Amino acid sequence: MPFEIIAAALSALAVILLIVLLLKKDKRGNGEELRRGFSEQNERLVGTMDRIYRAQREKADDLERRVAETAARSENRIETVRREMNENLRYLNERNEKQLEEMRRIVEEKLQTTLENRLSTSFQAVSDHLDQVSKGIGEVRRLAENVGDIKKVFTNVKLRGTWGETQLGTLLEQMLSPEQYRRNVRVDPRVDAFVDFAVVLPGKDDGETLLPIDSKFPIEEYLRLSETENDPAANEKAVKGLAAAVRRQAESIADKYIRPPRTTDFAILYLPLEGLYAETLKNAELASYLQKKRIMACGPTNLGALLNSLQTGFKTLAIERRSSELWQLLSAFKAEFYKFAAILEKTQKKLQEAQDTIEGAAKKTRTIERKLRSVADLGGEYPEQLAIGEEDDAII
Repeated sequence: MPFEIIAAALSALAVILLIVLLLKKDKRGNGEELRRGFSEQNERLVGTMDRIYRAQREKADDLERRVAETAARSENRIETVRREMNENLRYLNERNEKQLEEMRRIVEEKLQTTLENRLSTSFQAVSDHLDQVSKGIGEVRRLAENVGDIKKVFTNVKLRGTWGETQLGTLLEQMLSPEQYRRNVRVDPRVDAFVDFAVVLPGKDDGETLLPIDSKFPIEEYLRLSETENDPAANEKAVKGLAAAVRRQAESIADKYIRPPRTTDFAILYLPLEGLYAETLKNAELASYLQKKRIMACGPTNLGALLNSLQTGFKTLAIERRSSELWQLLSAFKAEFYKFAAILEKTQKKLQEAQDTIEGAAKKTRTIERKLRSVADLGGEYPEQLAIGEEDDAII
């Protein structure tokens, strides 16, 4: 142990010191004294060592006792901590189990509620869609009935012509004023034929010229053409059939309604469908024939553009016709303005004369005021300054 090593070192150091002391003494000292000194020193050293040993032994016992007590306390504390940890773990486990159970219950409730809501919403959406489908079926049924009615209209020649004429009348009514067109006009008294509409154009010597517009609707030929798009041979035959129908209508319009100078030297063939008009334009041979017959084919769109151009021309012509009246009105206004300027000049002269008279009266007024002040200064006497000269008489 460290204390025993220290004690041995001290004993060795004491022996060395004793030897040194003895050597310093008389070298001639006897051996007995040396032995006695060694013996005493050895006894003292043994006593010291014994005391040190007992002290170290007591300290070691005390240290061992303290270590044992500390170990016992540590074991008790460890046991206490272990019990507390076990208790805490048990509490945490129970708490976690309760929370998990609560979470499971909440999730199940929310899942059940969400599922019920989703199912209710889905059923409601399906029900709404079924209602909409039912309504759509009803609308389709009504549309089919309307299509049937339209088909009846288009298959009936008289009703078909009335429909095209009504559409043309609506277009003219929207684009022109009532006095700019006429309905069911007999352009030639010798022929018992009435054109659907005629636009009134300005003629020579304030007369009028009529532009014939007649509506034609060869729907059978057009439908036949539409149904044979995938059959080249049948389609070619349908194209020829449509061209022949349009050619017949154009020839009828040219023979009945083009009567210059009562009418223009051309007439308009109105086709109520844009597709029908497009098919007519695609046929170059038919277009050449219409030009030869002085017939202009028009659909709803380009007829509207044509009527708009005519309306602009009507406005320009009205302005030109009223320009002479406007010039006369400006000339009369110019003469009246000159008269007004002369009267204004005379009035200005009279005003200047009146202003001069007023200024003269003002001067005489100031003269009279000065005379009156002189009278006031004289205290009631009659000064000669009161005499008013010829200027006063002139004012009066």
